Amino acid sequence: MAYKFTGEAGAALAFLIGYLAVFAWMLFAYLTHRIKWRSRYSLLFFHVTIRLASQASGIGFGVLGFANTNLFLAFLILGAEGYFSLVLCTFRFVISWHQHNTPSGESWLEPRDKPGSNKRLKFLVFLFLGPLAFIVYHDNPMVFFHSVLILANAAIVVGGSYLAGADYSDPNLPDTKRRLQISKITRTAGQSVFLAGNAALLIIILVTMRNNRKDGDSRRKKGTVHPTLWLLFIAWFPLIVRGIFGILQAAVFSLSYYNPDNYSATGFTPRFTAIEYFLGVLTEWIACVLLNLTYLTSRHDPKKRDVAIDAPGSNEALGVSEQKGSLVREMDKEGQIESQNRTERGSE
Repeated sequence: MAYKFTGEAGAALAFLIGYLAVFAWMLFAYLTHRIKWRSRYSLLFFHVTIRLASQASGIGFGVLGFANTNLFLAFLILGAEGYFSLVLCTFRFVISWHQHNTPSGESWLEPRDKPGSNKRLKFLVFLFLGPLAFIVYHDNPMVFFHSVLILANAAIVVGGSYLAGADYSDPNLPDTKRRLQISKITRTAGQSVFLAGNAALLIIILVTMRNNRKDGDSRRKKGTVHPTLWLLFIAWFPLIVRGIFGILQAAVFSLSYYNPDNYSATGFTPRFTAIEYFLGVLTEWIACVLLNLTYLTSRHDPKKRDVAIDAPGSNEALGVSEQKGSLVREMDKEGQIESQNRTERGSE
């Protein structure tokens, strides 16, 4: 059988090259120590590697068509994981900005663990309680966000995988209808959670921008917004487009991967290929590039402060102590001046 290099394979190749360019930049930045492996960029680098695998699978499916359906499933699952990792990336970038630029050196989204804290216990609580771990770590909103997004991601992957054994040659079969209905419910629920997470992300970014304008940042400027926050704000727009498209794809059958009308004998139809890559892949790539650009806007940010033993809240306590000490010194100074004035009046 002769295989053809279809338009779908060409679109997958174009974005494979795009992600390879991002991969090459990040690898260069790691090797030259411009960015650290243990930083917010690691999760972004993970997203890029997932997307490279997804695009490679897309090229394979575009060339082989239904001769190898495993490549099709890999493309779907890796695509879902790519979006999941990218949403988490953006949350991590906001948290990192807080830790580097706010006066306290802390993020209200995720307070840093104090020295000697039991991280293994925290992981076990997170693992077994899931979103309910927020009850234990109520001062750490990211525990809740992480847990809910993981569950939503699992629902999307399970919903997509559940349709793998359906017979699409006859969509009216009871088994096919049942699989389509269950998949629609689970994938729509998962995508809705992601959309809600994106809405919460916008609120978090806007609140951070407002506080930055009011309180200033590491640049010691008030009344302006840090360029990194502007990039995060702009990156939110392709993310929300990707989220809306995810819901439409799960809920509207004409946009679904499982609609036979979206396929030709060799794979995706040109119409479906354009929709998938414009709304699904391009949006993620743009957001990924914008997050990488924060390297340029954050190069002069200060390093994270050391976590005090009394954290969380130690930085605020330290600030209060310094203010009290300053007030006491000022009062002592005023007392000395008043005493000197009395002495001078007495000598007269």
